[in-house]
Amino acid sequence: MDSFIDYIENTLKDVPDEDNSLYRYKRKLFDTMTERANEVTQSGLRDEKVLSDLIISEHPDLKKDYENFYLADRAKRKAENFRKFLLVGSVCYILLLTVLYLGVSFITHNWAQTWLIMLGGITLLVDYLFTVGAKAIARLKVIFHPIARVMLAFNIMLTATFIFLCCVVIFHLPMSWIIYLTAVIFIFAADAAFLALTKRKLAIINYLLYIPGAMSMIYVILGLLDVIPWDPGWLLMILAVIIDILIVVGIIVENSKYIYKQEVEDVWDEQ
Repeated sequence: MDSFIDYIENTLKDVPDEDNSLYRYKRKLFDTMTERANEVTQSGLRDEKVLSDLIISEHPDLKKDYENFYLADRAKRKAENFRKFLLVGSVCYILLLTVLYLGVSFITHNWAQTWLIMLGGITLLVDYLFTVGAKAIARLKVIFHPIARVMLAFNIMLTATFIFLCCVVIFHLPMSWIIYLTAVIFIFAADAAFLALTKRKLAIINYLLYIPGAMSMIYVILGLLDVIPWDPGWLLMILAVIIDILIVVGIIVENSKYIYKQEVEDVWDEQ
């Protein structure tokens, strides 16, 4: 196996070793070549020179392979460091939050309301962790996207719950439960943004459903708060339908332009 070592060392002798990654690559490559040589030997090939040339020929561009390995290894180490940061940072954050909660509670003696400090801090932490998790899941296969969408919706409802409790416990606002209706609108908006960023196919169907759904929530909220009367307020639903129709018409017009352009290009290519 000395030929493998000589080939690796001579090919990569001018490559700088950053973060000791070149050494890890060499060890991994040598193990791979050795394992492959053992497999070929067991199949019946005994000539060491032919065996060595065969295995080396399977790795013609070590520098390019090392670049790919370095990028993947660097991304892996960054992910591991970030996970450690999340773990240690979350523990330290909870400890500091607990100290803050107890300190404010003992100073003010307002235990009936200061527990919201703890709840708010935990809500903020969970929102952050779920957002990071949703972003990571969104990079995976499309089949995992529903999980990320559910996590975003959970974040919004959790935040809405904290705001609702603050309104009830601290400000004693009547009809604070309207916050949950507002949260539904934010869920529609967040999910629409997620579909747009991930470039999901047929996302327009969701948009056409979300617009009337969000408009109905706005109609109910404005009616409950006596901002607009219930009777003419239903025109908001008509407005939502009109917006959907305009979107559909715009898509049809845009697609027709694309189809016409494609037909012209096809005719031009034929001529």
